[in-house]
Amino acid sequence: MAEELNVVCFYWIGDRWHGDDRAHDYVNALYNGACANLYLPFRFICFTNEGPWFTEKLRKGIEVRSFFIPANCGVLPRLFMFSTESGLMGQVLALDLDIVITGSLDDIARYRGPLAVRSKFKPGEEWKADGDIIGFRASPMNEVLFWLPFLHDPRSVVELTGGRERYWFRHVIKKQFEGAECDRWNLLCPNQIVSYKRHVRPRHGELPENARIVSCHGRPRPHEIEEPWAKSYWNP
Repeated sequence: MAEELNVVCFYWIGDRWHGDDRAHDYVNALYNGACANLYLPFRFICFTNEGPWFTEKLRKGIEVRSFFIPANCGVLPRLFMFSTESGLMGQVLALDLDIVITGSLDDIARYRGPLAVRSKFKPGEEWKADGDIIGFRASPMNEVLFWLPFLHDPRSVVELTGGRERYWFRHVIKKQFEGAECDRWNLLCPNQIVSYKRHVRPRHGELPENARIVSCHGRPRPHEIEEPWAKSYWNP
């Protein structure tokens, strides 16, 4: 029997989505996209410290877990997923709320390595790691690398990153691997993770053929995109 994949997302009081009355729609759309495009066994977990007004609007298949936040800056609270306290075991696929799932995730879901991230979309800076789509193995090693330093000295991590999770990944990868790369989605699953700004909008809103995940970093957010594919795939 195939190992069950943990698909996780985060929503917390004080994050960039807080106060947005569509926040539950984003979690539900992500869940619906996973259900429609993942044929391997998985469980869907939303980590949140929000109250019933939010959790009661989530789909029944979504498992809700509370979590501890050492410092509520930027997206650093998501680092909790590397902790033992998260309860995560086995393989994890962590997804930001501002993505749209547009095709089968099975190639991505088959990843069984220690850490995979996407490369930065900006031309000439693809060597930089980014942090909105993360695959990793829940393990003591990843807890030591990514979570415990944040837990023990959150102020230093905040100062180093300004709350930008990707800067923490780049710091840890450089320190741990002496500049060598961790796994990258663009090499593992070429052309399956694309940017709305870099790869879709220049094509007059047409999806690239092999796109499975569209990252809508910044603006517009998925519900603001008028193209038919977005209205079809982003379904809360």
